[in-house]
Amino acid sequence: MQSSVETPASFEGPAFTNGVKLVASALMAGLVVYGAKALPAFIDKRSTWGVMLFILLAFAFIVVCFVAILRSRTRIDATHIEQSWITNKRVAIADITQVKLIYIPGLAWLIAPRLIVKTRRPGSTVFHTADPMVLAAFARLSLGQAPLPS
Repeated sequence: MQSSVETPASFEGPAFTNGVKLVASALMAGLVVYGAKALPAFIDKRSTWGVMLFILLAFAFIVVCFVAILRSRTRIDATHIEQSWITNKRVAIADITQVKLIYIPGLAWLIAPRLIVKTRRPGSTVFHTADPMVLAAFARLSLGQAPLPS
């Protein structure tokens, strides 16, 4: 009797390392502390509603990006690469025309490994990963191989 080894249908993991999340959290905490200290000056100057609206919108944008960093996940299967973000990114592997993997082994805790793909559409799409299995699939893809082991 032969034993068959099943290959996974896909790999999925967090898009950003804990180090990146920690740095983002520290920056967010610093921004909140600085904002709390600066708020009385804005209130005393009686800033216009336009200035206050701009500051609130900028802060809201930063919060949305921060939450996306904390929650983002990357998934790769035999046909697609996906990453949840503010809006989900999805690229069919068959549509990819060029691939570049950016990975610095000693600094992966700070600089999230990423795969930059160009497709038939204009522009490029960047997928981050902190998961070793997804990173290995990215490496296979960058070498022109199938992303999942056969």
